[in-house]
Amino acid sequence: MNVLARGYLGFLNYPRTLLGLVILTLAVAGVFATRFSFDASSETLVVKDDPDLAAYQRIASVFGGDEFLLLTFSPLSGDPLDAFNLAHVQAMQADLEALDGVQSVFSILNVPLLRSPPVPIAEMANGFKTLASPDVDIRLAKAELLSSPLFRELLISTDAATTAMRIDLAPDERLKAVVVKRDQLRGMDVTDQSAARELALADQEYTVARAVYLDNRERLIAQVRAVRDRYKSSGIAYLGGVPMIAADMISFVKTDLIVFGGTVVVLMMGALYLFFRQARWVIVPISACAVTIALSIGVLGFLQRPATVISSNFISLIIITNVSLIIHLIVRYRELLRSHEAFDVRALVHETMLSKFAPCLYTALTTMAAFGSLISSRILPVEDFGWMMCLGIAVGFLVTFTFFPAVLLLMKRGTPIVATDRDLGLTRALSYTARWHSSGVLVATAVVVGLAVYGISRLSLDNRFVDYFQTDTEIYQGMSYIDRFLGGTVPLDVVIGFAPYVKPDVDDNDPFADDFADDTVDAYPERYWFTRDKVDGVQKLHDFMDAREEIGKVVSIGSLETLARDFNNGEPLSNAVIAAVLGVVPEDLRRELIKPYASPEQGLMRITARIIESGPAVDRDALVSSIRAHAEQELGVPAEQIEVSGMMVLFNSMLRQLFSSQLDSLLYVLLATGVMFVVLLRSLKYAVLGLIPNIISAASVIAVMGFAGIPLDMMTTTIAAISVGIGVDNAIHYLYRFREEHARWGDVRVAIAWCHASIGRALYFTTLTIVIGFSVLGFFNFVPTIMFGLLTALAMALALFANLTVLPSLLVKFVSNLEPQEGVGPIEPPSRSSQI
Repeated sequence: MNVLARGYLGFLNYPRTLLGLVILTLAVAGVFATRFSFDASSETLVVKDDPDLAAYQRIASVFGGDEFLLLTFSPLSGDPLDAFNLAHVQAMQADLEALDGVQSVFSILNVPLLRSPPVPIAEMANGFKTLASPDVDIRLAKAELLSSPLFRELLISTDAATTAMRIDLAPDERLKAVVVKRDQLRGMDVTDQSAARELALADQEYTVARAVYLDNRERLIAQVRAVRDRYKSSGIAYLGGVPMIAADMISFVKTDLIVFGGTVVVLMMGALYLFFRQARWVIVPISACAVTIALSIGVLGFLQRPATVISSNFISLIIITNVSLIIHLIVRYRELLRSHEAFDVRALVHETMLSKFAPCLYTALTTMAAFGSLISSRILPVEDFGWMMCLGIAVGFLVTFTFFPAVLLLMKRGTPIVATDRDLGLTRALSYTARWHSSGVLVATAVVVGLAVYGISRLSLDNRFVDYFQTDTEIYQGMSYIDRFLGGTVPLDVVIGFAPYVKPDVDDNDPFADDFADDTVDAYPERYWFTRDKVDGVQKLHDFMDAREEIGKVVSIGSLETLARDFNNGEPLSNAVIAAVLGVVPEDLRRELIKPYASPEQGLMRITARIIESGPAVDRDALVSSIRAHAEQELGVPAEQIEVSGMMVLFNSMLRQLFSSQLDSLLYVLLATGVMFVVLLRSLKYAVLGLIPNIISAASVIAVMGFAGIPLDMMTTTIAAISVGIGVDNAIHYLYRFREEHARWGDVRVAIAWCHASIGRALYFTTLTIVIGFSVLGFFNFVPTIMFGLLTALAMALALFANLTVLPSLLVKFVSNLEPQEGVGPIEPPSRSSQI
């Protein structure tokens, strides 16, 4: 016995002291667990250091970001624009504007009506009619709105059955200031100790400010919903927007953590009792899982790392992996309990922990390697999910080899239950098949490999963000409705660069100055920057995008210019007329109609569009390339002066990054597990044989996705690496036991029979536990998590089958018989009841 083993066993001789240390650690973890938080903002769904993200943030700083909500309203009866229904819209708008945190609300009531009846453009400075005006002609107003290139499908549906209002949320000035301060410090030399301390304080300040921001946003969304619900008797209203999606996703995370984490605990308790029929084998493992979760959450709270929609399943998965680890210890303890009647509880526990330490350590390491591969994804929530699981598995291993034996040492030895230890018909049948029909098994495996290759070739990245949510959620219903009736959902921005505005030396030569201004002060001198050539270039690209069937509503400065042509006999506006028109547009309308689409100071014009997700599949890469090519080749815009951005581009960038990173992740997992096989088993042959069935099972699940038309998304791209990393746990335990039985019996087939009859039982129990646990994810709110859970459960079931058929068949073909150990009994193993 080496020094490490003696030290570990000596440590176990003081179980009460050990449990006292665990309790003390739990108390400390409990303090930091209060800092554990949730985050599901759009920033958690993008690629770190992505140039597309940098462009998105730069454009948002100029034109405004996604901090707004869209509320639709479809009256139950009457015309949406009649006095009765407009009164409801007006009351709803007033209630929303009164909420603390709402900056402004722009609805169909605020739209300037210039043709109902026609109004000379020069009179706009003196005011204009809206739907709220008492003498407005509703019939003319409706016709104007439905033909408006600006407001149709923006604030009113094409069938006039639905209107919408944009709710701009007030920015959090404290959070903005903290972000600026933190970013400035990050640009400094952090090797300086004072700067490093200041940056650490800024990071803490950001964490606190962001938590306050998220709480305020969640409260505000709830208040907006309360306002909407007050008008349910008058119409159907849907709420959409990035802030609402973020708030709901946080709610999903909290629900999934608590409800489904508890469900997994209940299922694990039922499975443990079904397997072992003794209360101790339920209470002790579940207690160990509770300790693991508490300690893990305490560490996450200390590090102030929040749970996201991707990592919301980490508690369930920690329970699953921890229980599967403990099952191996329980099965081994019960083996020894039946075969060594003279052993007292201390000897049983010591032998159990020593005999299982190495294989359990390596299975924990391979599982950590699988989840650790996610850290290379560069997608924040996927990275967090990876290292959270690594943390949980490491803590779970420590708890399993400290808390679990300490509790057993304080209990009685226990008595074996023969009925629950009888042979399993499944493992016996698979053992027979692998031993005596190994050639047939390998031929069937080759066929499966061929089918898997074909299935994998059918995979795609064609997935829609709206499909990430179940159809009964408000996120899905709101996005689906807006997508179908209000011009699409996923934003796409195209920004064209020009020379920035330079204030002219004099403005006295403006021929329209006397006609359109009340005094000599020009309230909007930047209007001279808007010229015919700029507007024409933007309009041509606008028209190209509008003609694409996958693009819905398109809005740009060209939309406003098209609207203004009605006052110029349908002719394009000259430079002078453009400047004149912009000069009489009131400030509040400039803020709503011009600022989102043009920034003279920056020399930028923006075309904003929305992708129709409910339509045909969108090839995002091809769409972006076609827009760039048209701007460069047809319009002559230099490549450096055009940027294509928006959530569609970020979403596509995330998917491409995940897909490209997963090959590296899979190779990393294969290399890491292969090295662990070689170190543990001292054999390159065993390492290769152990990997083969698990690679096949993982490939088979990916092929199922291809055949079923299930696209790769932010979760399913991780299945291959995780399936291999977890699946090889079975191979490690099996080969570790096979090496012992092979040395004992000499005959490969006999060794396989003993392995199926002993370790095969543990593999069956652990895999069933893992399958049950992952299947629970099928009830989560986030569809990628649902698919991840169900497909990983399938992968684990296939991995068990492969490790009990393909692996022993390979052993029969590639491992030679040995001389049996001296004194070993009959060639065939005795009945199952006499072994355990």
